[in-house]
Amino acid sequence: MRVGAIHSLDLEDYSSDGRYLEVVHRPETGTPIKNAEDGERHVALSESTCDLLDGWIEDRRPNVTDDTGRKPQVSTSQRRAHITTLRGDCYRCTRPCVYTGECLHDRSIPDCNAAEYGSESECPSSVSPHALRRGGITHHLNNSVPKDVVSDRANVSKDVFDTHYDQRNEQNKMEQRRNI
Repeated sequence: MRVGAIHSLDLEDYSSDGRYLEVVHRPETGTPIKNAEDGERHVALSESTCDLLDGWIEDRRPNVTDDTGRKPQVSTSQRRAHITTLRGDCYRCTRPCVYTGECLHDRSIPDCNAAEYGSESECPSSVSPHALRRGGITHHLNNSVPKDVVSDRANVSKDVFDTHYDQRNEQNKMEQRRNI
């Protein structure tokens, strides 16, 4: 998902039983999404993702309401998480030192400027939200999810999809066709 779509989610947009998120364009209350109404969609979730979201909602999510009376799915202790916060969280969580406890760049973690809040993107190994999105799309393609299904799920036009998101090389595409 795009960061803006994550930012737009409310508690009511999640169905644990149905295992999906509903992405809704709400510009009048400060959460527009790319492609406006054309970007609205239901996104199917895996059981493990639902378990993660259920745990977040039950145990960790700050119980806040935004200025428009909506209950954001991703919130901080005071409000709906800002897009800049979500982007920073992505960089922060993808630094290898966070999940391995070691720096791949021979830096002292306590002294590393990329370990400081707001500077996480300075780590050469951190990953941007767009790179994660592109990687997720490529993962689905590599696992033989049909291109039109991936395109609809990610809300990407066919032309943009082929130009910017399909990272498979011709050899990979050929092998995938062979296995169908």
